[in-house]
Amino acid sequence: MYDALVRSIFFPIHERLKGHPTAAALREARRVDRMSSDQLAAFQLAKLRRIVAHAEAHTGYYRDAFAASSVTADDLRRVDDLRRFPLLERAALRADADRFVATDRTRRTTAIPTGGSTGEPVVVQVDRRRWAVNIAARLRAREWWGVRVGEREAVLWASPIEIDAQERLRAWRDRLLNTRLYSAFEGSDVGFERLVAELAAYRPTHLYGYASSIHLVARHVLRDAPDGRDFGLRAIFATAEGMSDEQRADVTRAFRAPVGGEYGARDAGLITHACPSGANHILAEGMFVEILRPDGTPADPGEKGEIVTTHLEAFGFPLIRYRTGDVGVVAESGACACGLVLPRIERIEGRATDFLIAPDGRLLHALGAIYVLRVLPGVGRFQIEQPTRERLLVRVVREDGFPADGVDRIRDGLRDLMRHPVEVEVSFVDAIATSGSRKHRYVISPVAQAAIRGDADG
Repeated sequence: MYDALVRSIFFPIHERLKGHPTAAALREARRVDRMSSDQLAAFQLAKLRRIVAHAEAHTGYYRDAFAASSVTADDLRRVDDLRRFPLLERAALRADADRFVATDRTRRTTAIPTGGSTGEPVVVQVDRRRWAVNIAARLRAREWWGVRVGEREAVLWASPIEIDAQERLRAWRDRLLNTRLYSAFEGSDVGFERLVAELAAYRPTHLYGYASSIHLVARHVLRDAPDGRDFGLRAIFATAEGMSDEQRADVTRAFRAPVGGEYGARDAGLITHACPSGANHILAEGMFVEILRPDGTPADPGEKGEIVTTHLEAFGFPLIRYRTGDVGVVAESGACACGLVLPRIERIEGRATDFLIAPDGRLLHALGAIYVLRVLPGVGRFQIEQPTRERLLVRVVREDGFPADGVDRIRDGLRDLMRHPVEVEVSFVDAIATSGSRKHRYVISPVAQAAIRGDADG
């Protein structure tokens, strides 16, 4: 079968050509799944000590930060000792990004801009080992659901698919790897009809994409088929946002397949993935997670706290005790019903992405608007509010380097997105307030949400 060719030949060659040690990372991830609790604890401590020692030796930021906190890598003898090390604020990444890059040049890195759900763009450097660990973690988690590497995949992504030479090359590569990309950049009845027909013809083994976009497609399916349709799906994997119980029920019924979600961030990395029993397992071969109270002490099982991450394989650009701004609930310890002993997060809160709505009724994923702002230099925190279909209010914390034509570029970019000469009002502010969970809603569109609910005022 073709999926066996992808699994044994095409995918390994693709990863080797990109310089990703994905095969080795996948073997390690599978080995971690077979560890006992004691073995896993020792494994993570060894990795923590390695990344902390590397950061101290090879990055100016951590060398100075550890000295200011009167700690050294040698002080990390137990996992609990990690609390003696300073927390990493997002502002430090923005101010001192160059000082996080490791000075040993054996690891090539790629700059990754991130708008982040905090609305404060940063640029992190990702080395090939970190890429491979994230890819392997996702592939191994899908195996929990009976989905193997190389099986037919449909990807529902919130970005436009341009018909140019580069995109045609990517489409050819995706087809070679048994993947097809579908745009969830906008939603309309015609677009939904076409997408549903293509999925029905393609019959993928699994569907991966933005949670809110998957749910919108599911609602369109249920409108015509209240009991759902058979698309051949074995599982659905949602990303970027959480799903409510009601949304999950809609998606499961529409596609006649179970739903699993992943949680992560472009800056922090891939953090958890759901198992078939519904638990959010921390992907422990590459990620160490703390959930902390406001005073910095560990939260107890059942208690909320801020999610703080340490990427165990980010040697090119270490992120140690990184404050994500997300809020999670601590899970009880012990083996999961699925049999894994990987640590878990009971519930993840504070992750929600809105849609915008165009004057003609098309639903536009908010990340499309975020792309417009995050590529501009000199944009700090930002927020887009849509009080009506014809009006957008953009608030920007302006920093050094903001271009002279920056306002025009914001207006033009958002009007191109909306495909309509909407009114775009750009204002510069000193600060933008966050919610109680420290998460900033970068797009607020009550009219889009009303339209999704079917309210008359949408």
